[in-house]
Amino acid sequence: MKDASRLLRVLLRVSEKAANIARVCRQDKALFALLVQEKSADEKNPRFFQDFKTLADVLIQETIRHDIGLEFPELTGAVRGEENNVFSNTLGETITVKICSSLQKTAELLKKVLDDDETVAELLSKEVHRDIEMSDVPVDSTNVPMDFEVDISDLGIWIDPIDSTADYINGGEVIDDTTGLHLSGLRCVTVLIGAYFKSSGLPVMGVVNQPFFTQENGTEWKGTCYWGFSNGSSSCCSIHNEEDNKNKIVLISRSENPSIKSKLSEAQFQIIEAAGAGYKLISVASGKADAYLLSKNSTYRWDLCGPHSILLSQGGGIVDFEKSTSGVDYCDAIIRYSHVDTKVCNEGGLIAFKKKKTLDDLLNIF
Repeated sequence: MKDASRLLRVLLRVSEKAANIARVCRQDKALFALLVQEKSADEKNPRFFQDFKTLADVLIQETIRHDIGLEFPELTGAVRGEENNVFSNTLGETITVKICSSLQKTAELLKKVLDDDETVAELLSKEVHRDIEMSDVPVDSTNVPMDFEVDISDLGIWIDPIDSTADYINGGEVIDDTTGLHLSGLRCVTVLIGAYFKSSGLPVMGVVNQPFFTQENGTEWKGTCYWGFSNGSSSCCSIHNEEDNKNKIVLISRSENPSIKSKLSEAQFQIIEAAGAGYKLISVASGKADAYLLSKNSTYRWDLCGPHSILLSQGGGIVDFEKSTSGVDYCDAIIRYSHVDTKVCNEGGLIAFKKKKTLDDLLNIF
């Protein structure tokens, strides 16, 4: 099996391990309350009055970094994420969260974060060190290619351990009756992993995992997973029977500018305000919506890289809203990812699309 295909399988497996951790962390109210910490002022997303960092976030991020490094040691330093891995317990002790060499050692470290709660620490450590097989991932593994190849040394990786943290914390579910799209709730929560070429900044491989996709017996959650790969003339994607959307649906954030909404409405686009950048992006990729448009600087590289790879594998993409609506050439407007760039915010907003005609229609409006 070639390295790119092997890496894709690693990302799929670790995304499911991440989903398991997210589900375990949320299944008990007392445990969940114990895990939540408010983010410091400099970490807050300006769109939210309150933004939270959870141990689940940090633990998932470090688990992904650790597991990728086990299979591809050369990528250990190339994995970047939303969260820092420093956590404080109620005693004021500061602990650097990391995955240790054994279940027992990881549990001991987590006990310090969790105020010596041995039961919870062991439960989380068990999930971190659980062996995940391809058969455990909610995806058709027979369609995952075995012959893709890339230069592994040229790759960087962006991860968002839990996208739409507010919905992860608050739960609930609001669904648009007309389209069936989820406006908020656990369905909007995603685990996002994307690989990109450091030489060009273009995404090449992405995995999006929805840990809370269906609920069995009103209690147990099951997830679903998507992947995409695009390297020049070679492209492949897990989404084959996508929905044929004919409603000209554009997904936006709740804080979008009124003038943007007005122009979209005048052009006969149906506007849906939904939570979670990852959820909105995978809704475009799966055909539930035509585009996701954001004119503000409230998303980051880790939000986009994974879904961007999937859209590229379908012939779509993500462009900078400000650049593309200012007449900048298409290639120069494509959002790119850099391993040395300290500016991780998508400052010019974005337009995500699966069909180039959709992008052209939107650019004609603006």
